[in-house]
Amino acid sequence: MKFKNIKLIACLMLMSGYSVTQAQTATGNQQDTIVLPSKIPATTVDLGLRSEKSWRTTGALFTITGEELARTNAGNLLNTLQARIPGLTVATGSGEPGYDGPTLYMRGQSSWNIAGNALSIYLDGFQVDLNALSALSPFEIESVTLLKDAAALAIYGFDGGAGVLSVRTKEGTPSNRAKIEFNGRYGNLTPIAMPKVMDAYGYVTAYNKALQNDGLPIKYYNPELYKSNDDPFHPNVNWYDKVLTNNSATQDYSVSFRGGTNKARFFVLGGYTDFKGAYKDADAISKDFGTNAKYKRMNLRTNFNAQLTKNLSVKATVSGIIEDRNTPDGFTASSLFANLLRIPAAAFAVKNLDGSWGNSSVYKFNPVQLLRQNGIYRSHTRSLGTNLSFNEKLDAITKGLSFSGGVSYTNLYVGVYETGFTVPSYEVTKDAYDNPVIDSKGNITYKVLGAVGSSINDAGNDHWNRNSLQFGFNYDRTFGKHGFTGMLQVNRSNYTHDGQIFPVVEQGLRGAFTYDYDQKYVADLSFSYAGSGDFKAGHRYGLFPALGLGWIASKEDFLKDNSLIDFLKVRASYGITANTNENFRFLYERWGITNGGVTMGTTNTTTGYGGRSEGPYPNANFTWEQKRTANIGVDLTLLKKLNATIDVFAEKRTGILEAPVGVPAYTGFTFRNMNSGEATNKGAEVAIRYNDKIKEGFEYYAGVSFSYAHNEITKKAEDAQPYGYLYQKGYRINQFTGLQTAGFYQVNDFDANGNLVAGVVKSTYGQVHPGDLKYVDINGDGIINDYDKTPMKFTKLPEMTLGFNAGFRYAGFDFDAFVQGVMHRTVSLLDDAYDYTHPLANNNNITVFSNNPWTPETAATATSPRLSTLVNNNNNQQADYWLRSGNFIKLRSVEVGYTLPAKSFLKKVDVLRIYVSGNNLLSTKIDGLEPERLSMGYPLMKTVTLGAKVKF
Repeated sequence: MKFKNIKLIACLMLMSGYSVTQAQTATGNQQDTIVLPSKIPATTVDLGLRSEKSWRTTGALFTITGEELARTNAGNLLNTLQARIPGLTVATGSGEPGYDGPTLYMRGQSSWNIAGNALSIYLDGFQVDLNALSALSPFEIESVTLLKDAAALAIYGFDGGAGVLSVRTKEGTPSNRAKIEFNGRYGNLTPIAMPKVMDAYGYVTAYNKALQNDGLPIKYYNPELYKSNDDPFHPNVNWYDKVLTNNSATQDYSVSFRGGTNKARFFVLGGYTDFKGAYKDADAISKDFGTNAKYKRMNLRTNFNAQLTKNLSVKATVSGIIEDRNTPDGFTASSLFANLLRIPAAAFAVKNLDGSWGNSSVYKFNPVQLLRQNGIYRSHTRSLGTNLSFNEKLDAITKGLSFSGGVSYTNLYVGVYETGFTVPSYEVTKDAYDNPVIDSKGNITYKVLGAVGSSINDAGNDHWNRNSLQFGFNYDRTFGKHGFTGMLQVNRSNYTHDGQIFPVVEQGLRGAFTYDYDQKYVADLSFSYAGSGDFKAGHRYGLFPALGLGWIASKEDFLKDNSLIDFLKVRASYGITANTNENFRFLYERWGITNGGVTMGTTNTTTGYGGRSEGPYPNANFTWEQKRTANIGVDLTLLKKLNATIDVFAEKRTGILEAPVGVPAYTGFTFRNMNSGEATNKGAEVAIRYNDKIKEGFEYYAGVSFSYAHNEITKKAEDAQPYGYLYQKGYRINQFTGLQTAGFYQVNDFDANGNLVAGVVKSTYGQVHPGDLKYVDINGDGIINDYDKTPMKFTKLPEMTLGFNAGFRYAGFDFDAFVQGVMHRTVSLLDDAYDYTHPLANNNNITVFSNNPWTPETAATATSPRLSTLVNNNNNQQADYWLRSGNFIKLRSVEVGYTLPAKSFLKKVDVLRIYVSGNNLLSTKIDGLEPERLSMGYPLMKTVTLGAKVKF
């Protein structure tokens, strides 16, 4: 029995992570001063629209500090959140500077609509766009809190359905003098795990073999010519080496001023960020007109708090962000890297013998030429955010009552400008034997591709505006053993894009009321009565309530004198949240607006006029997606050293929008999406952190975090299927489905005429040959088709995320390391690395993936299908052969620093710290590829940074 308990504790430790739930930064106003016993933590937590004492909260939430975010040197702040918050999944995007935004998921997925999983972002109590958070400096952030269950989210109305990420920026602190802080970082960026392609000799040899397999004559009669590396007519070009550098730079600097008095406080920050792209010699034309990818940003923030009278306090914030993004003109990073992978080393030389740019009429893409001379595409972004809020104490009416409110305005402008050039390139003309054609004068003949040209284009601009206002009453008072807090607030927001005719308008009433008895038993009732203009009149408002209960067991007589347990709280919640799915608006309408789609008059004209047009048959019952969430949690502190938080949750989402099925085509009707889908989502989050001192001056800490979320489709509109496994119902959202492979077709599967012998399963996807993928006939009908595709493995989004953090401080030195791991994740080489795994067909390149293809001689050991220059539909089907475990472990960050002793350097310097940090230094791989992006597109970067912090 004891052994079983030990195993249970060990399992809980492995499935856990550190928590700062009991050590969060106070925000908001405190009405009454309460002397708390040692068993009750005195900190407050940020709940986005309000703050609450940590012991009194019943919701599931998790907070990290801006200091933790600063350990990752990233141009996009969202990438610093990787695995640091249990319950938050950060799906990595591109590594391209300025275009590296990830996708965020709270507790996995419970909807198959993008908007149904989109978190809402609140900055200092007001909703903002995701880009407003991504462009912030970590040095202006006090805390980031993820709100996860209905008790924390119900007051957000339609913004709470997929979770809320609440960010608090720093405020001034009363001090004798203003505190000045400088932070500077300079780093080096190196691409991670680029695809390995065959050299020229390997390519031409493989291509000849593929032609022979196809029954075609060979193309390269003297492959040995491609070994020399110095033959301009038989080149051997590693395009990745020609285009990419391992030494692109990043710079990040900020200066902040913080101070004030009890009457007025201020925080001011100015910052500059500069990330250079990884393109080699892309500034060759001129320093001012380089075509390298670049991202530059300037941040300015001013936060001002003032106590105007005894009862009236105000807060004003102004923030401005300017961003400039540069990329080469004429192509995207995705197309560039697709061509780097696709163009063989033997295709053409970077430059011809006469110094002209090389090219090929097959590929029509010289990456080096286009990077250096094709021009530049510039995006200029300006963001402005202003908030003004107040709080008026109404103790004259009744103690603890106050009236508060605020207004917010944000504006985003994006302007795009292009300056393009075209310069001709030249293809060496070759004969049938792969030799250059010489004219009568003894000159090499070329084919001209392209022409000289230039263009300047103001590609347009866009504006987004958001106005928000909120006003209401707050209450915070204790009567003996009875404590009451509450808020009741009206709110309205208006969001427009370039003055669109139908702005996104939401308004409503929201409230939260908390009661505690003897700081031991807590009840928390919250709600929102929210309305949205997206829905039909009379059906625009919904009520979303939640109830949370808490029991502070550590205050009970049987635990209050326990020397082991400092704090123990058990909490539970249940409630309803929703989201409006902004990608689908006005589905109740039959008529829509067309721009320029109507021609009028009797003469021929190309001029179109706007007007009304009939659309699909309306969804008269169009409504929001709704989610019911139950959550049980435990918060625990032991020996004043160990903090733990455990949450278990279950969600049911209904009203998921989806296209209707079963409408015969001959009716001519099309229907708008219906609210017919349903799904469940269940999981857990565990967090543990341990802090201790071994001896005077030596401090250390360690923590682990674990998140798990498993979803299942319980209702979905689907066409009738002959087999149960063909339905999506009962499986995960975006579950992989595919064929089961049974190795490769072998020579003895065919007769002398090349036909399959009796008893060998036939593919309906095209003619097969020895060496093609062979599949399992699941339904036993003797053929392979889509009826044999079954659900397989997991999805691209991991179900499990594990984080480990450890560090120490001693004698001025400090060390911190953070490791992330993900499990229950599947990736498809067919979907995400097609060109890497499908050689030669469509003039594709060949990579190391195909270095052991099927041949009659390697039939027993081959790891990839036979080589062919022809498209093979049979081998291009989704199958378990192409699926890989997406699990990985990655060293996200390491930092080593030294802080000089106070006053040892300069008398007026309070703190001087220097440090070296690294991000993404080590990682497991998938088939030799970077595990998050499979090395496709602009690569993710390994970063090594030298930094300094100075406080005056």
